[in-house]
Amino acid sequence: MTRRCPSSLRITLARLPRIAARRARLLRRDDEGSMIIFALFIMMMMLMVGGLAVDLMRFETKRAWMQSTLDRAVLAAADLQQSLDPEAVVRDRFAKAGLADELQDVTITQGFNSKTVTATAAMDVNMMFMRMLGIDTLTAPAAGSATESVTDIEIGLVLDVSGSMGQNNRLTRLKVAGDEFIDTIFDSVDANHVGISLVPYSTQVNLGPVLSLLYGVVPGHTYSHCVDLPANTYTQTAMPLVGLMQAGHFDPDSSTGTYSNMSANKPNCRTDAAFQVLPWSNSRAVLKNRIQQLTAGGWTSIEMGVNWGAALLDPSARPVIHGLITQGNVNPLFEGRPLSFLEPAAMKVLVVMTDGENTRHYEIAPPYRLGASDVTRSLTGEYFVASPEVNNRDGDLIPNELFFRPQPKNWNMTQTGLPMTWPQLFDRISVQDHARHFRYTQYNSSATRSFWDNIITRTDTAVKDARLKQICDASKAKGIIIFSIGFEVTDRAADVMAECASSPSHFYRVEGIEISTAFNSIANQINALRLVQ
Repeated sequence: MTRRCPSSLRITLARLPRIAARRARLLRRDDEGSMIIFALFIMMMMLMVGGLAVDLMRFETKRAWMQSTLDRAVLAAADLQQSLDPEAVVRDRFAKAGLADELQDVTITQGFNSKTVTATAAMDVNMMFMRMLGIDTLTAPAAGSATESVTDIEIGLVLDVSGSMGQNNRLTRLKVAGDEFIDTIFDSVDANHVGISLVPYSTQVNLGPVLSLLYGVVPGHTYSHCVDLPANTYTQTAMPLVGLMQAGHFDPDSSTGTYSNMSANKPNCRTDAAFQVLPWSNSRAVLKNRIQQLTAGGWTSIEMGVNWGAALLDPSARPVIHGLITQGNVNPLFEGRPLSFLEPAAMKVLVVMTDGENTRHYEIAPPYRLGASDVTRSLTGEYFVASPEVNNRDGDLIPNELFFRPQPKNWNMTQTGLPMTWPQLFDRISVQDHARHFRYTQYNSSATRSFWDNIITRTDTAVKDARLKQICDASKAKGIIIFSIGFEVTDRAADVMAECASSPSHFYRVEGIEISTAFNSIANQINALRLVQ
């Protein structure tokens, strides 16, 4: 029996192709499905980018951690003050950070006054999301190098010990500050890398017998060892090694007024041992002891102190330092010093302290500097002089006559006397008293002054300030760092000292106990500058 489809079904089946085609056309025109696909695509991209960011963040965190560990390790290993093996220091730091396996290489380069530590490391960081792109790990590198070099410090410590330093406890406070300065320097740097020249100054600078001979000064007397510096020496840091003239030994302007009290207790060049320059010492104890022995006296010649301080930093002084070493006055370690101004491992510093302005200094004419005078001293302590320039009490010239002081009652013209050199005479009698009592009567003050003016040259503030500026400028031009301290000074003196300093920040104007703060600050700055990393 054959069953036939109903007619309605046959109609539906016949129309099915047409219905499917129409539905397809409708689907092509419907955009709702495309938005869903796009949204799914965007979501997948966001997940992928977020995953990459997470992986990269994890990578960078671990890389920074390892780099930080390496940086700290090489810095600690390069420290010249630690005695442990540098490579062991680096490896210990990595082990404590849990990164021992990541450290690859450590290289140590040891120099005379420097140490360089170089290290490399690498760490594999597992990826979480990058695995979908076929990247399982990323390698985080780290590398670093640290160098610590001790700059060889050469210091000129130029200290004012003029008469005014004896007032208001200034010298006492300077001694405390100077002690602390020396301690701060030597606490922070090995003594093998620092040389300090202590240059006290007042009216003059006393080099001492050994140093003056090494500078070619021909001694005409042994009372003191100052030098009358030519004006051109202030235009450069190098001091000539020949041709310098020893200063005369004399008290220029003291006057007692009476013959019986004549003296010469304020010499132009001070004779106390502590006043002599102490060149190139690296002994904490010796330097501190000399500072404690300083005494106050005399006028103020800042330019002379700076000139000699700079000269002892100039490489032209090498023959002088060699001579001091040969004679056992300076540590053999300093052979070949001062270092060149171009030497990268050298730092040259002047620390200049004063409590006032430049005042004056004196030079005596060559005929009265050395050699025999025309004054004889008797065995009983009386003096006489044969002079063509003798005045009686009325001021009239009496030529070519023996002139006695005091006038002896029973002088035997054949009595033996002791002929005196000018240094011997002026070691006992000031130039003022000599003019008054030996050349002219004390009743003729103008004649006395005229004699003094004829044999004494006085250099005053304006010239001294100009010379100070010259030597400060010459020193700075050579790369010498100048710190200056004005201790209870006037505004004018402060301006002069500020101009000498390397910069406004290198000048300290202080009162009272602030001087210790200034010296400590300078010492700390020197120590900070010497470390190069």
